[in-house]
Amino acid sequence: MKKRISQLVIGLVLIGISIAYLNAFWAAKVPYSPFSGRSSVQVGDMIMESASELLQSASEAFLFMNEVKFAEQNGLNSGAALQRIDLAAAKVEQALKIFNEIIAVGKEAGYDEGRIGKLKAFNYEQYARENGLSGETMSKVAAYLGKGDMLGFYRCHAGNLETLLNILDHIKKDLLAGKLSENQVLWTLLQQYDSTMMFGNYASLVFYRV
Repeated sequence: MKKRISQLVIGLVLIGISIAYLNAFWAAKVPYSPFSGRSSVQVGDMIMESASELLQSASEAFLFMNEVKFAEQNGLNSGAALQRIDLAAAKVEQALKIFNEIIAVGKEAGYDEGRIGKLKAFNYEQYARENGLSGETMSKVAAYLGKGDMLGFYRCHAGNLETLLNILDHIKKDLLAGKLSENQVLWTLLQQYDSTMMFGNYASLVFYRV
């Protein structure tokens, strides 16, 4: 049991580092989107809003895992744990709602072809290598951005948010049944936050370079 808690805490710390880094990055400036006209600014603002909701959700998940950490000694505080999971799920749900709106706006606006051309010409592999980034994550980003398929990228991100919401709902159902979810489910929660945030962050890094 102690090993289980230690492993989860390590994962939690890694998520916390990601949260701190991403919060500082997104706070720097509003990302420019590849859509034409005034929709570009509108979508940029919506991306910022959705990212903020996701970061707040991750913070609540961080506090939920803190409850798990102390469950071994004092027993799980089910009320506090459920409150954290409820808040985390509500924030992800809002982030997903915003991204679905982004997709609708983008479909209506159409692409800025100059911006799309730069995305297609960008050397994703080299950028990842020179900046010590995950080649695997960057390859996933490049599969969309390298083809100029921004709507596909946004749909993929929305799918990641849906997966995250499903995991949180699973944990919530377990808590309502008076039990803590299996170790694998808790690990999956941490991994999904990490992969979802990094997928979006890598795309933002590319946008600030092109």
